[in-house]
Amino acid sequence: MSDSIIIVGASHAGIACAEQLRANGFSGQIQLIDRLSGVPFERPPLSKGFLQADGSDDQKFLLRRSDWFISREITLIDGREVTAIDPETKQLQLDDGQCCRYDKLILATGAFPRQLDDANNLQNVFVLRHARNAYELRSAMKGRKSAIVIGGGYIGLEVAASLTKAGMHVDVIEMMERVLARVASPDISAFFANLHENHDVRIHTGAIKQEILQKDGAFSGIQLNDDRIIDAELLLVGIGVLPDLGIAADAGLTTGDGIVVDGMMQSSVEDIFAIGDVALVDGAMSRIESVDNAQNTAARAAAAICGSSQPPKAAPWFWSEQFDARLQSAGIVPQEAAAVQYVVRPGKREGGLSVWSYDVHGKLAAIEAVRDPAAYMLGKKCLDLGLSPPPSDIGNAAFDLKGFVASGGV
Repeated sequence: MSDSIIIVGASHAGIACAEQLRANGFSGQIQLIDRLSGVPFERPPLSKGFLQADGSDDQKFLLRRSDWFISREITLIDGREVTAIDPETKQLQLDDGQCCRYDKLILATGAFPRQLDDANNLQNVFVLRHARNAYELRSAMKGRKSAIVIGGGYIGLEVAASLTKAGMHVDVIEMMERVLARVASPDISAFFANLHENHDVRIHTGAIKQEILQKDGAFSGIQLNDDRIIDAELLLVGIGVLPDLGIAADAGLTTGDGIVVDGMMQSSVEDIFAIGDVALVDGAMSRIESVDNAQNTAARAAAAICGSSQPPKAAPWFWSEQFDARLQSAGIVPQEAAAVQYVVRPGKREGGLSVWSYDVHGKLAAIEAVRDPAAYMLGKKCLDLGLSPPPSDIGNAAFDLKGFVASGGV
């Protein structure tokens, strides 16, 4: 077994991999190198609870506390950038001139937010990826009354809800014809659009072209493609992320929309693995960006390095909280097409529902549930077991879904 493992990136994937290496019996040196300074924070709360907190107890948002690293003999090298990898000598070069040698290298470099070129140098323009971004946005919110969010994905809508709860007037601008268009079914998109509008969030879809307005070097609003002008004091840009491929590509690893890996997260270069948001499993349609994927890919890489059994495959899962609604989803929602079916199943709780998505072959591809955790759990079991309850049955509230799952679909 290797004596020295270096993990580049100390967010969810990197931390989970270090933890799994120790759980699998690895007793050698583990070093976590992260470009950000300080102990890492959890990502999901940054767009939700963190923005609404008063700052008096931010320690509760830490991903791991300092004593976690000490007790597991894991060295965190924070505030340092890896500038180069030499696969021949198995060495990393850091931005302070330090060299680190590894036997196995795990890249958990993640992704960075897409920017708007014409807003980059303006004051009061924010992205949200790291705790530093969340601190900056939370500070800027104080005393401000209006904000615009560009991007109607999960991050954009979660931030819009948090800003609204803080008393701000929020407009959400989305270039697609519906919010959550890339990740959710039409019914779930409609549910969250209505939820936001009921909380006085103004949503503008189909806004293909916008002009960023500024006054004295500070963001002041947006002019839409129909010439409407929306004035605001803050702008949050939430238009997705790009995988951080720089050092991997320079080192000769095969890359595309991510670092290409096999099912055990091994890259094209021996003894170098990639996990989390930056990893693209060979043959997959796209990268998966979620805490679940970070943990799963971390476990696979750790098992491969330690010679342990690979964890069982399971459907990817996601969640989002906006206002008083919690979305739980599993699987990958297929893009709209003539043969794709989206079936709504009423929930047992008031206001609850689930949407079951079937691909062009009629196979269950995803389950999305709002205020209906029982449907989510049963739907995820169906996906994990390869069961596809007939769409006509799913739409029937009297159908015994629990019995269907218990019988193995018989």
